[in-house]
Amino acid sequence: MTKTFALKQSHSHLPERIAVILVHSPLAALIGREPLTRMNYLLEIASLHTRAELLAQPGLGRTGVRRIENWMAFHGHRMRDVNESLDCVICHFALRRSSVRKSNRRCSSLSAIASVQERSRETAR
Repeated sequence: MTKTFALKQSHSHLPERIAVILVHSPLAALIGREPLTRMNYLLEIASLHTRAELLAQPGLGRTGVRRIENWMAFHGHRMRDVNESLDCVICHFALRRSSVRKSNRRCSSLSAIASVQERSRETAR
């Protein structure tokens, strides 16, 4: 195994111990209730945290946080900045395909509501 391949492979996955810490972090509750749901959105959960918040997690040290940073960078994500709000980070989460299919009815009803609101604004003018 080449050194470059080993480095890429180490960044492509997260050790189970660190994943469990992220799944049980307080901010993970913003993503879902069930641990399985949280596990599916592990990158999003990690991106909600600042470096200082992760360092404050029991069981994570500088090495663990560095592993998380490298893993996130490998997957095109980053941690939240200190001056960045949680809602700003959540607004940038991408929709997953399964979520889009499940919420198709909701999206069509939302677009119908938006068109009714637009018509009512035009008649009010």
